[in-house]
Amino acid sequence: MTNDRSRGLPDAAKYTIAGQSAARLASLMGVPKESLSGLTIDQVRERFPIQLNPRWFWFEQICGTVVKTDPGTGVAYPVPYATVDVDDTECSFLGYFPASSPWAWHFPIRCTTHVIATTRTDACGKFCVWVPRWDIEWVLRYRLERRCYPVILQRPTLGDIIRQLVPQGDPATLGDYEFGRLVDAVAEKFGGDAAAQVAGLRSSGGFGASTSAAGAVLGAPARLSQVRPPLPAELRVSAAAGDRVHPGVATLAGRLGVKAKDLASVDPRRWMGPFMRCHDVIVPEWVPILEVPDISITVLQDTTGTGTPVPICGPVNFGVSWETTPIGPLTLQAGPNALAGVPCGPTSIPCGDEPAIVTAGLLPVTGDPSVYDSVNGFAVRTNRPHPSGMFTDPLPLPAGQAPCCGDLLLYGCNQTDPGATQYRLVYTYSSDGGATFTAPTPFVGLTWLLYRLNGMGTEEWHAVSADAQGWYPIALPAGPNPWLPGSLLLDWDTTGFADGLYVVTLDLGSAGVVSSSAAPVAFTVNNKAPTGTFAVATASSAAGPFTPIDAVCPVVSRGATPTDVYFRVTLPAAGAHLRSVSMTASGCGAGDFVFISGTGGFNEPAGSTTYDYWHADVTVDAQALTAIYLLPASAQEGTYIFSGVVASRAFNPDGGDGGQHATPAWQYDPQDVYITPISAFSVINR
Repeated sequence: MTNDRSRGLPDAAKYTIAGQSAARLASLMGVPKESLSGLTIDQVRERFPIQLNPRWFWFEQICGTVVKTDPGTGVAYPVPYATVDVDDTECSFLGYFPASSPWAWHFPIRCTTHVIATTRTDACGKFCVWVPRWDIEWVLRYRLERRCYPVILQRPTLGDIIRQLVPQGDPATLGDYEFGRLVDAVAEKFGGDAAAQVAGLRSSGGFGASTSAAGAVLGAPARLSQVRPPLPAELRVSAAAGDRVHPGVATLAGRLGVKAKDLASVDPRRWMGPFMRCHDVIVPEWVPILEVPDISITVLQDTTGTGTPVPICGPVNFGVSWETTPIGPLTLQAGPNALAGVPCGPTSIPCGDEPAIVTAGLLPVTGDPSVYDSVNGFAVRTNRPHPSGMFTDPLPLPAGQAPCCGDLLLYGCNQTDPGATQYRLVYTYSSDGGATFTAPTPFVGLTWLLYRLNGMGTEEWHAVSADAQGWYPIALPAGPNPWLPGSLLLDWDTTGFADGLYVVTLDLGSAGVVSSSAAPVAFTVNNKAPTGTFAVATASSAAGPFTPIDAVCPVVSRGATPTDVYFRVTLPAAGAHLRSVSMTASGCGAGDFVFISGTGGFNEPAGSTTYDYWHADVTVDAQALTAIYLLPASAQEGTYIFSGVVASRAFNPDGGDGGQHATPAWQYDPQDVYITPISAFSVINR
């Protein structure tokens, strides 16, 4: 059965009930499974009108996106035309609840599956599928009857792991917690994948935003595949060749009073988790968990071009919270074997009778100077100056100068010259703001993948590449469907190029001879993060004199009888296209810092420990903040922190952060290139 967005709701006259799905519905209705298997929904309604709850025959639409995340950059690329199977599953597990961990892991004993819906992702990796409500009802009823199951089958969210590390215990207070230290702590405890998720909160708007804005980000499942179960020694050894049951598992079976053969399929190297741990009921360390129903999702893709799809994601067990309404949207992470496209660009590119570079990602770079300055290479509405220098500025904001960073996808028109068979993009480069330029140089060595469905409905991939002079073919291999993304001229990873001003021209021609050229478009590129390092000194009064604290293993002694300590904190920030600089003070335990005074910035909000500055005009490339803080004698001993964020105005316009949806479009303040300096020290009474 195929359920997708183009077909809408499943046809009740044709939707056939079979397999485990039939067993689920039969159990809800109180009739034998055999009496339903093979019937359509309409036939069941006719034959069993009394036993039916109309809700069971509703269908729930589940939508999401399949992506492949670059481990180096954290950018999520869409996986187009992959098959998404939704399975009715029933699994038995050996549950592991180690006393030393807040998590639980489940080792599969046996699982059976039955496909209840299937669809394909579109060109942007998105999908929607309709799932029978009775399958969801059965899962919910099963968990409701078992007190701890809704907990021990729940995967931790990003908010759950942050609550373990944030002293306040509430993700809504993240704005008061040092960001860089949080990312480092997540990486150390939960692995790099989870740390990348937390780092993404900064540019997504989830960090330090309102509770409602942060809720969706913090409620996403945490990527914790690197958090391994702390297995006992007997299970960490490898099984000998020929062992029908792992020796450690056999020992465990004896301890649990079950037959070793019943656990023969348990492999200590194969586990699901981590999951939340039930604290309301005392759970033994090892527990058989039998016949657990769920609705799992598996994604398959033909990654080799042989016509045989292979799993690239999943099965994702217990990865969906069926209790929530609406369900999703889901983000399914594909494995390294998946074929991914580029971030989806504009749905259409307006072309006249002249060649043109039209957009960079979703950002228009020609035709509207109120959005983009195509002469100097800046976005005008993004990360604009605040004339007051405050983060929250009530004054009218002037035009900005936001450069680009990261992977720029240039879209445009290259089919305007009937006699041209090739195109290329040529740039001149200036490292001094346009005072001098290099000779024109073609982009060479840049390649990317295009994709489409062929006449048989199978995905095809085509690698676009240039010759030694940078010429790309205009005509692509013929077929019944166009190659996607359409109108893509160049996939330009600017991180492999020097920062500065690039003036790019689109040439059309044949046999290496230029026949026509587009109007040049400038791009100012800035991938280099700004700089900023804390300097901290202490004194017994706000007037000083101040003594710098030790840079190695810093310790501040307040004497056996604690006294007030004043801190002078300086954060000199610098970098091309500086956007903002901020610092805050935090600590552990009762008592905390009090902001006294500062120079170079503003105390926002008043009474907090945050001191910050937003560039007042586009010429600002440096700003130093100095603040005086008081740590009262009543504050506890412990570790205290000064943390900061120094951000560039540079941003990536692929649209993944929703910038094009701002009002007006692209008038927003992303933070894509930044650093998080920190100064941590111990305060002792001696």
